[in-house]
This record gives sequence, structure tokens and C-alpha cells, in this order.
Amino acid sequence: MQGALGIGANLNKWTAEDYTLATRMISTYKSIRETVQHGDLYRLFSPRQGGLTANQYVAADGKQSALFAFRHSQQYLRPAPTIHLCGLDEKATYRLKRLDDKVVETQETLSGAFLMHHGLNLNLTGDYDSTLVILERLE
Repeated sequence: MQGALGIGANLNKWTAEDYTLATRMISTYKSIRETVQHGDLYRLFSPRQGGLTANQYVAADGKQSALFAFRHSQQYLRPAPTIHLCGLDEKATYRLKRLDDKVVETQETLSGAFLMHHGLNLNLTGDYDSTLVILERLE
């Protein structure tokens, strides 16, 4: 989803659950496509340093942001580092859309200042665990 969406698999072997998941992922991608393709990219954690990669996209108008985080490997059950977001309006409030239960913070909305200065904690456990968090600025 970090550019163009591609799904590669033998569709003849898919289950009904596979089709349901693909439909959901395509819908999610369509909701962030403009932000990912034309927004600002912040490389928050490099894949070349440490066990976490995190990239954030912020829409040109600032109304949406998408955070992708990937755990390469987990050593000794150490938690993933806190991710401080960039490019948000400190005075704005953002609604978090979670695709799974990996965001530690339980609030539905958080301020731009909190997200950039305190950051988000993600419960990424095990090798190759990942998540996507979509933030929508509230008017």
C-alpha cells in the first residue's frame, strides 16, 4: 500500500475469508491512496537501523495521515520503540482508525501535539508483525 497496491496470489486457491480480507484491504487502500501517492513522506524509522521500519504519509491538505509500521524481528521480547509522528497540526485533534488491536493508546482521538511529542506505542510482537494506522483531522 506504500505506493501502488498489488495482491499476488493464485486466486483459484483462495478461500472466502481470503476474498473478504482482500476486499477490505482494497477499500482501505482506496481511502488513503491520494495521501500515499501525493502527500508528504516521513521516514520515521529506517529499515537499515534496528528492527523497526515506520513510514508516515501526510496529505497535502493535512486532513489525513497514514502510518505504516513493520517489525523485522523481535529480540528478547523488547517492545517496539515509541513512534513520534511528523507533519501534523499540533493544535488539531485526530481520530485514529485502527485496522487491528496493535495501537497501545486506547483513546479514539488524540491531539497533534501528543502524537508528535509523546508518540504512539505499537504492540508489534514477533517477527514481521506490522500495522497501519490512519489519522483523520477533525474540523
